[in-house]
Amino acid sequence: ENKMSTSADNDIISLNFHYHNAGNKNVIFVIEISKDKTVSDLEEEVRKKLGSINRNDFLRQIYPEEKPMRTEDRIFSYFNETPDEDRIHIRILP
Repeated sequence: ENKMSTSADNDIISLNFHYHNAGNKNVIFVIEISKDKTVSDLEEEVRKKLGSINRNDFLRQIYPEEKPMRTEDRIFSYFNETPDEDRIHIRILP
């Protein structure tokens, strides 16, 4: 089974990230995090994966509609109660 899934208590969510690095290579990775965490917590996890990124508002939810993710918001506020995790994608702005 290859499909990403939440934990039994549905607290953990898997988020797919897309990022074009300086060499314009498409970097795709997954972060699993509690839905109750804030976007700033998520940004910290992204920085751990990608190293230093010096910009503001670089996370952008692209499903169901593209919009910036504000650092103070809870992650669950961007997705419905029972999200289809195969469709949760976040773009990191170049």
